[in-house]
Amino acid sequence: MAGLPERVSAAIAYVCGNLPEIRSQLDHLGDPAPLDRLLAAIRDGDDVVQPLDDLHEALLAGGDVLGVYGDSTRSARLAGITAAAPLETLYVCPHRRCSRYHWPEPGAPATPACEIDETPMLLERLP
Repeated sequence: MAGLPERVSAAIAYVCGNLPEIRSQLDHLGDPAPLDRLLAAIRDGDDVVQPLDDLHEALLAGGDVLGVYGDSTRSARLAGITAAAPLETLYVCPHRRCSRYHWPEPGAPATPACEIDETPMLLERLP
């Protein structure tokens, strides 16, 4: 979904990239439901803000000092890309809901996929 605030997009990218650790932490706390609700909202194309806020609060309550919003360095920033730079491509979220990305690797066996629903990521050219 286009138009998500950068903070939300970065938080979803963080969740996507740390899914096993977040699941383990919530399982240890005895309540994985906030993560399950967020993943369902992402898969279904529903609003993700409230489920993301709920997951953030659950992580904070469980002792995670950053939650999903706490580290502003998590978002992908492609600073320094200019018109004079050679054209490059990267794989981006197939649903356009997070800021996670992968650089293409020559000889890679497969296209990287979304960690949440295994949809192949989209290959896009940088401006």
